[in-house]
Amino acid sequence: MIFGYNNFEDFLTSLFKGVTSDIIIKYIIPFILLINIAFDFFFASVGGIWFLISLYIIDFLTGIIKATYFSIQIVKLKKANLEVPKEYELKKLVSKKFPRFLLTLLAALIILSLINFAGKFSIIFYPLFSIFYSVFLGQQLISIIENFYDMKLVPLALYKKLKKKITDVINE
Repeated sequence: MIFGYNNFEDFLTSLFKGVTSDIIIKYIIPFILLINIAFDFFFASVGGIWFLISLYIIDFLTGIIKATYFSIQIVKLKKANLEVPKEYELKKLVSKKFPRFLLTLLAALIILSLINFAGKFSIIFYPLFSIFYSVFLGQQLISIIENFYDMKLVPLALYKKLKKKITDVINE
C-alpha cells in the first residue's frame, strides 16, 4: 500500500488522471520520477546552483586562458613571418565574448528558477528542473574540456571519450 492505493501503478494512474497510455504511466513517469529523486538528493540545495555557477566561471576563465594562448600563438607566428591559420584568428581574445558569458549564465539561472518555481505548483514542471540542470551542467563540462583540448592540455582520446560520455548521459 502506498498512500492508500493498492500499488504504485494505481497511485500514478490517479495522480495523472488525464494520461491514459500504459507506457507513460508504467515506464516513463516512474523513470522521470526516479531521475528527479536522484537529482533532488544531490542538487536540491542552493549548493547545486552555486556549483553550476562555479562551472560557468571556470568555463569563462579557461576560455580566457585559451584565447590568450591563441593570441600569443598569433603574435609568435607573425614575428616569424608565418601565415596565421584561420582557426587561430577565430579563437583569439576578443571583448565581445564577455557579455555572451554573462547572458548565458543569466539565461540558465532564469530558466532554472522559473522551472523550479513552476515545479512547486505543477507536477508537470517538477522533473524539468533536473533535466535542464543536467543539460546545463553537461554543456559546461564539455566546454571546459574543449578549452583544455584546444590548449593541448587534454589528449584527443580523452577529449572524445569524455565528450561522448557526457553527451550520452544527457541524451538518456
